[in-house]
Amino acid sequence: METRKPPSGRDIWQAVRQELTANLYTLPFSRLAPTVYHVYLHPDDFETIEGIVPRLVEEISKAVEQEIERLNAETSRRGRLRGMLRTRPDEPAIEAPETLEIVIQADRDGEVQPGAFGIVSRLMVPATRDFVGLPTVRTVKTIVADGRRTSTVVEGPAARRATLAYRDEVGEQVIPILKDLVKVGRGGSGAWADVQVFSTQKVSREHCWIIRDDSGRFFIRDVSVWGTSVNGQALPPAVRSPEGTVSEPGAQAELPLMARIQLADALVIDFRVEAPS
Repeated sequence: METRKPPSGRDIWQAVRQELTANLYTLPFSRLAPTVYHVYLHPDDFETIEGIVPRLVEEISKAVEQEIERLNAETSRRGRLRGMLRTRPDEPAIEAPETLEIVIQADRDGEVQPGAFGIVSRLMVPATRDFVGLPTVRTVKTIVADGRRTSTVVEGPAARRATLAYRDEVGEQVIPILKDLVKVGRGGSGAWADVQVFSTQKVSREHCWIIRDDSGRFFIRDVSVWGTSVNGQALPPAVRSPEGTVSEPGAQAELPLMARIQLADALVIDFRVEAPS
């Protein structure tokens, strides 16, 4: 059986670039680009690049900014030519995003095969031409495999904001949830924590995951040694190998709009969801 090579960093960037150019949203005086790009690799492929993911994210973020500058310069040159020829008006410039979220992670749902990868991009779309009402989010799910690109577009209401509030050894903390997958724990060598808490070793380096789905609902999964509970109810524990490493996170449970998440008996986190303003 043919062994497929993991996607290279350049492969991933070219796919992100395609998502950027293919999903621009045109307004009367500007064009909006997706501001969120989540890249999913087969777990085996992700393992081969895990050590350089921060560097890859940094370079792709810079490449997105430069690509927007390049496209705007190209649009400006075409506009000057059309002005001289008195042809149709030029396209508006692409608005540079204030924030850019690029995440590269392993696919845990079995949707991505070795050698392929998926991209989920999101673009905030104004509700009406005059910006009245709540915005919606246009989500594009793309699978890139064997040189082919297959995309599905979904539009839905803007995601609700959520925060995590707690007091650890450093002090009071209020952390907004900005990603679809947030890992909570002490962090450290070989364990990434999006929300790094400073507490006793009863809190695992990677303790629980908080997940936001496409409909805006939030879920939680336990990946700890000493357990996680929500409003006093223990979550299903993670499945561990004979060596003690996590082979499968615990079954996910939906989080209510307000919840108290307890990490072992060491730390309590107040979870809160607000409607979009």
